[in-house]
Amino acid sequence: MTDTRNKSGGRPAKNRIDRQRRVVSTKLTELQYYAIKKRAGEAGLRVSEYVRQAVVSAEITPRLNRQDADTLRKLAGEANNINQLAHRANAGGFAKVAVELVKLKNRIVEIISHLSDDWKNKERKRV
Repeated sequence: MTDTRNKSGGRPAKNRIDRQRRVVSTKLTELQYYAIKKRAGEAGLRVSEYVRQAVVSAEITPRLNRQDADTLRKLAGEANNINQLAHRANAGGFAKVAVELVKLKNRIVEIISHLSDDWKNKERKRV
C-alpha cells in the first residue's frame, strides 16, 4: 500500500484552523429551505456556503432583559400622560400645559436613559 501523504501534486492540506470540522444542523420548513436555496443561487453560492456566510455576518439583537422590559413599560405608560395633556391643550390652549409638557419630556428622557445600550438608538436589522 502506498502512503498518500507524501505524494506530490494535488491541493495542499489545510491548516487546522481552516478545516471545517464542526457541524451545526437545523430544521427548516420547505418554504424556508427553498427561500435560502433561491438566495444562495442568486448569490452564486452553494447553500452551505451561503448559510455559513449569513450566520457569521448576521447581527443579532438580544432579547429584552427584565430591566429593559420594565423600562419600556414605564415609557409606554407615559403615552397615557401625553394623551391627557393633548386633550387639555386642545380644550384650553397650549400655554396651559406647556410646563407640564416640559416635565413630561424630561421624565421620558430619564426613562430612556435607563435602557441598556443594546436598545438605545439602535436600528434593528433584518437578516
